[in-house]
Amino acid sequence: MDDNARPHRTLAVEELLESEGITRKDWPAYSPDLNPIEHVWDALGRRITARLHHPENTQQLKQMLIEEWVFLPQKMLHQLVLSMRRRCEATIAVRGGHIPY
Repeated sequence: MDDNARPHRTLAVEELLESEGITRKDWPAYSPDLNPIEHVWDALGRRITARLHHPENTQQLKQMLIEEWVFLPQKMLHQLVLSMRRRCEATIAVRGGHIPY
């Protein structure tokens, strides 16, 4: 599942998904508001940015993301899951347009 963002539609991503036998779920175009993982990525990014030392390569970034993952507040993750019904209802109400999430 992705939000149809351009980085998710690159040839490299398409080839990887195909090679792994992964099929995409149908997802409304331009609907990042429906994807709570965007908020998780934002929280992780803020935690990485707040670190004293920033990653110098992708391996360090991966390690830092793994380390920071365990510190994400479970309450925040739970609230994101609970927000899905409201997100879906709001998106339907605006016929797939932008919602304030």
